[in-house]
This record gives sequence, structure tokens and C-alpha cells, in this order.
Amino acid sequence: MGIAGVSIWPLYYWGAIGGYNGRSHAFVQTDCFLYTFIVGFLWTALPRFTGTSTPSRAIQYFVACLLVATVVAFEFQYFRAGHAIFIAAHATVITVAARRFIRRQHPPPETFILVGFGLLSGMMGAILAAGVAWNRIPLELDILSRRLLTEGMVLLLVLGIGGFLGPRLLGFAQLPNFQNLEKLPGKREPAFVMKHRQTLYAVAGLLILLSVVVEYGWNLPVLAWLRAVIGTALILVNIAPWNKPVTRTTLSWCVWIAHWFLIAALWTVVIAPKYRIDFLHIMFMGAFTLLILAVGTRVVLSHGGHGLREESRSWPLRIGITTVIIAMFARIGAPFAPFTYFSHLAWAGVLWISGIGIWGIYLLRRLRLNAR
Repeated sequence: MGIAGVSIWPLYYWGAIGGYNGRSHAFVQTDCFLYTFIVGFLWTALPRFTGTSTPSRAIQYFVACLLVATVVAFEFQYFRAGHAIFIAAHATVITVAARRFIRRQHPPPETFILVGFGLLSGMMGAILAAGVAWNRIPLELDILSRRLLTEGMVLLLVLGIGGFLGPRLLGFAQLPNFQNLEKLPGKREPAFVMKHRQTLYAVAGLLILLSVVVEYGWNLPVLAWLRAVIGTALILVNIAPWNKPVTRTTLSWCVWIAHWFLIAALWTVVIAPKYRIDFLHIMFMGAFTLLILAVGTRVVLSHGGHGLREESRSWPLRIGITTVIIAMFARIGAPFAPFTYFSHLAWAGVLWISGIGIWGIYLLRRLRLNAR
């Protein structure tokens, strides 16, 4: 799905296709590539965090088929069908998550309330995008629909999941045994914060969601400052990125770098709004993709019984990290080289596909070994 979404740029630049559609690229990357990893992680973690059963294989195949159909629809620019199918997939994911939460045997991590706001933002964005495609909602709200999916849904999910899992991948706390989900040991906090942590996370999630809605719905760019402040505060409180990882592995450095890229993305789009769409790729390519590389590697190795020593000096992961970072700089540099703009996009696409491809082949081999 990622290759399908990104290959548009090298194919266009080298003349394999006669035109391009930026909407197809945006929705394939968000609703399909990023979303598959979101669903995969949530459906792996939520049952363990809540002490409930995993979704049935039939439900898993159902959502997987819907997302494949969504890719095909977006690639061929059948946006009405693509958005309708994605709404069905997202509604299924929300239903599964809600049932696990209702039947929980123990509460999920406190930061997971941000996941709830993220899922809500995703549904709002999907419905708005479908309304625009079906000419039921003014075209002016198209940008709001896309930002609800990226700066709303994916950002909130990253802050919610990363706020709990990030410190543990960095070695600041033990990995969860799914029954011991309290805050980090030895972390000093004011009494008010300790008492009202979940409420504060809820307020933060609500404010981030509202900032996206009001900024892009009513054209109030000043609210990007609020989102940058809240997002940065959540990262600083939960990740403490000024501390280097305790576990000095390739994977932990990948997580650490990703969170710094996320902070950088939140502030560069505020400071330089003229280049917002370009600098948002620091978030998309730098933060989100690196977190996918890290978490995807950990999940496959740990659940596949391969041992975690492969994380320490994983060359496929290192290649993925390096090529993705170079691709990110090529992409954000494109507007500053207008005569070679599409060359930047093409080579950024080639590098991104190469890194993701090498990493993906490595993990596919581990999955095949596990299946045997």
C-alpha cells in the first residue's frame, strides 16, 4: 500500500504515467498504508491491555479486504467508493475497540484515552471526505477532512500509543506484562497531576481535536500553536526525549529520533505556514514512518519468537531508517528548488520505497519462518 501511494512521483517524473493526483497519494498513504499498521497494532495490543479476546480471524480478513479495496478505489480515483469503503472499515475497527473496552478486565494505559479521540477524529475526517466526494459538503472542507485524518487521527494515536510504549522501547521502564500498566517508576509529578492524569490526557486530546477542526474549518491558523504546545508537552512528559535511550539498540534510537522529528514537525508548520504541506512531511515521513519501522520490527520479532537481539544491530532496520530520513529531506527541500521540484519528489519516492522494501522483505522472511 505504501509503495502504491508513493510510486506516483517517480512514475510521473520519468514519464511512465501522463499525470498525477495528489488526493490519491494523500488518501492511500493515510487511509491505507498508515491505517493498516494502526489497526494491526491496536488489535494486537488492546486485547492484551484490557484482558479480552483478540478479534476473530473473519473480522481481520474482512477489514483487510476492505482496506485493499480502498487502495484500488483511490488509485483509480473512485473517491466516492474509496471513502465509503474506508468508513465501513473504520467503523468496524471502532466497534471492535469499543467492545474490548466495555468488557475490559483491567483498565488500559492512561494515555490510551488519546487513542479514543484519534479514532473519533478519523471517523469525522472520513465522513467529511465522503461528503465532499459525493458533493454533499462544500469543497472548502476538503482540507479539514484530510487534516482530521493526519494531524487529528494519526497524531493522536501516536501520542496515545507512543506515550505508553515509547518509554518502554527506550528502556526507561520494563515492557508491559499487560497487568502492570502504571506510570513509569520513580517519576516525580505534582500531586494534582498524579490525581487527575486521565482527565488531563482527555483535555489534551479534546483540545488537539478542536484545534484541527477550528483551524481548518474556520481558517484560524493561530490554533496550530496550541496543537504544537500540547503535542510537545505530551512528548516531553511521557518520552523525556532529552534523555538518550537506556537500551542502545537500533530500534530504540529509531523511536527516539522519531519523537524528535514529531516535535520538529509540530513547530516548523507553525513557524513557516507557507510551507505547511511540505513540512508536514517531517511528521509523515520522519515521525510516522520511523515509528512504523520500529514498532513493526518489535511486534514481528517478539510475537514470532525470534528473540530481540536482532533489534540491536538490525541492518534492514538501519537501511530503512537511513533511506527514509534522506527521502524526508529530499521531500521537504523540494519547494526550495522549484526547477527540480518533481525530481526531488521522484528521488524521495525511490529512496522511501527502497528503505521500506528492504525492511519489509526482512520482516516477511521472519513471518514466513514463523508460519512454518
